[in-house]
Amino acid sequence: MRVDSIKLCGWRSYDLDGIHIEGLKSINLFIGPNNSGKSNLSKYFNYLKDIASGDLPNGNAISVPANIDESQTWNWTKEKIVCEIALSKENCYSNGNRVSYHVDEYQVTLFCCHDINDDKSTLNIKVDGKFVFNDKGLICSDLESDMWVDPTDDVPGFYDNKFYWSFFLTSLVFVDPIRHHSRNSENDQSYYFDGAKIIAELDSLRVNKASPSNWANYKNKIKLWLSDILSEKVTGIDIVGSDLCLEFESGLSFSLSQLGTGVSQIVMLLSHLWINKDKNLNVFLEEPEANLHPESVIKLVTIFEHELVNHRFFITTHSPSLIDCINSSWAVYRTSKSQSGASRITPNDNVIKYYETLDALGVKASQILQSNAILWVEGPSDRIYLKKWIDIFSDGECLEGKDYSFLYFGGSNLASFTVLDDFDESFINILSTSRKAFLIADSDCSTAEKRKEDSFKKYLESMIDRIRSANNDSSGVEAVVEDYVKVWVTEGREIENYICNDLLFEVLTETGIKRESVGKGNSHKKLSLKAGDCFSFVFEKFDSFDKAIANCYQYQDGSQLDQSVVDNISLSYAAKKVAIAKSVVNKIDKSQCSKFDLKEKIEMLIDFIKS
Repeated sequence: MRVDSIKLCGWRSYDLDGIHIEGLKSINLFIGPNNSGKSNLSKYFNYLKDIASGDLPNGNAISVPANIDESQTWNWTKEKIVCEIALSKENCYSNGNRVSYHVDEYQVTLFCCHDINDDKSTLNIKVDGKFVFNDKGLICSDLESDMWVDPTDDVPGFYDNKFYWSFFLTSLVFVDPIRHHSRNSENDQSYYFDGAKIIAELDSLRVNKASPSNWANYKNKIKLWLSDILSEKVTGIDIVGSDLCLEFESGLSFSLSQLGTGVSQIVMLLSHLWINKDKNLNVFLEEPEANLHPESVIKLVTIFEHELVNHRFFITTHSPSLIDCINSSWAVYRTSKSQSGASRITPNDNVIKYYETLDALGVKASQILQSNAILWVEGPSDRIYLKKWIDIFSDGECLEGKDYSFLYFGGSNLASFTVLDDFDESFINILSTSRKAFLIADSDCSTAEKRKEDSFKKYLESMIDRIRSANNDSSGVEAVVEDYVKVWVTEGREIENYICNDLLFEVLTETGIKRESVGKGNSHKKLSLKAGDCFSFVFEKFDSFDKAIANCYQYQDGSQLDQSVVDNISLSYAAKKVAIAKSVVNKIDKSQCSKFDLKEKIEMLIDFIKS
């Protein structure tokens, strides 16, 4: 039986905690760190099936003992627990079923209330939001007029409660995370698969003379599936004694007990699901990645999706390997704990929520030899300064190539970038290179007024606007886009304005960088500085360093320069930005790194890289 949504809530005093899972698909992944409550949903339905496993009565709301003890961790000391399960309109039933309210015509919802104080669990149904039975033992004979009467078999809905609950509970199957065919099972329920009876089940299939093709079909399908998962062709499979044996193209053969734990688990699980392939099951599977290569996990779940289409899978995991395989048939949910300690399940319906999930799992790009964060800068001189400042303030702990890397956006090329998805494909998504991006750009503001008004270059303004728009449109449970994309616009005109005047003047006037002359031939003239110290170097917050140093020059005879010569000197300095940056970082120390907001921004950048 397929369900569209599950709502599970608990009350204690006036506090409400719970989970609401909507948009269930063929494959439903519940991902989260250890002890986040990934298994609570499976534990709850296992409990529900256990308490209601007997023959259910017709004609009333079904009442059974609650039987809740300390092992039921999903309870979380609540006084009352309510569960609502919305049934899918995709469910099909035979004409012989005596059902009044069909799911293709009505919204049928299974309703269960567990009263801890009274030790009672009540199973009921809702039709289009209205209860069919009430707590007085009456049945609603007309949903529109809300008329209640004594239940008799000619009243609509008389058989519906038992039918839908029985159908749903029968569809639940729970797979033990520790499966081994040779162990003695302590669980006799048919809905609890632990592998203990799999050889007996397969042997029954093999000796069934009424349907001899079933055994052949099983072997062909299992060989095909295992060959794909193991990346090695399986040529034969058969029961030998009390064990299942596999033959490989290499000529080797192994019994189930000789295979690795992960492989034997795959064989048992796929065998069980194939035997029950014609049923509509809700399969709860814990940690299929146990003892399996990540690629094998992906192939296994892909088989669930494409080959075992009658089943719906609820898979708990703390492996991120399945995240990049999602499609319209998959739903991914993140499990976490609220401040009260109760489990919380939220859908991963945008990229920020996926980032949050990866963060909660402790997944970092450096674990696959990629950088944790990408720093986007305008050009190579910016990289040189930033790397040095990061080295200084992190005491050498943050390493380029591991903790962070640089990419150049090249000034006005920033107009071609955005964050998140761009449906008209006119922009490049900077988060496609890394899930963490830090953008550092020059303000290029020539006055304090322009900087105060955030009057930046058009391409920078438009990029900031796109980030703000994405931040409003996509958010996680606790995080937003701006937690993964940061923007640092320099407080002054350019990144060079963060360099102390005396240090910058020293570098600008050293041999190899200092301008010695202008002109050629008869126009050649030597230059000198107006003064030999930095006090003549007027370099304010919104000045351009190349123009500031150009204004410090005169002809060697002391005469003033024409503006065209000043401009020429300025251009020559601008062309030496990289050489200037290299010389600065060779001389700079931490005492020279507190100009404007530099210290604050670098510390923020380091925190972002490490997070």
